[in-house]
Amino acid sequence: MNRVLGIGHNVNQVSVKRLLVISVALVAACKFPTPAEQMDSLQSWLATAGMVGDAWLRHTTPDKYSRQTLELSHETLLQLSSDLLRSPPHSVDSATLDDVLTRSREHVARMARLIEAKDAPDFARQLDSLRVDEKVVKRLSDRIRSTP
Repeated sequence: MNRVLGIGHNVNQVSVKRLLVISVALVAACKFPTPAEQMDSLQSWLATAGMVGDAWLRHTTPDKYSRQTLELSHETLLQLSSDLLRSPPHSVDSATLDDVLTRSREHVARMARLIEAKDAPDFARQLDSLRVDEKVVKRLSDRIRSTP
């Protein structure tokens, strides 16, 4: 009987060790992204909105697809901005970062609405403004990356 208990005890130790290893792996996999990674994601979504905007102006994407992609970009930018600004990086001015991200989201939201209105001239102006904001975000991202 003791031998059976000994085996059960070893099995329990192995199970506990496995659970600990799995738990540590999950915690490591679920780590929060760094500010640099968050800025990469923001830049990627801004670029996505820009590419969709260019394609819509060239009439190479359907209105519905372009609008939905811009709406998704807006929602994702809102979430990413919120996450980043909860704990802003020390290497950039948080007010400047918040301002450029707010403007960018507004441009993307307007672009989505302008598709419905089929207002290409105003859409192009919003896209141009978004491109300017993209450059500011890139500079801020570079500053975050260069700070140890």
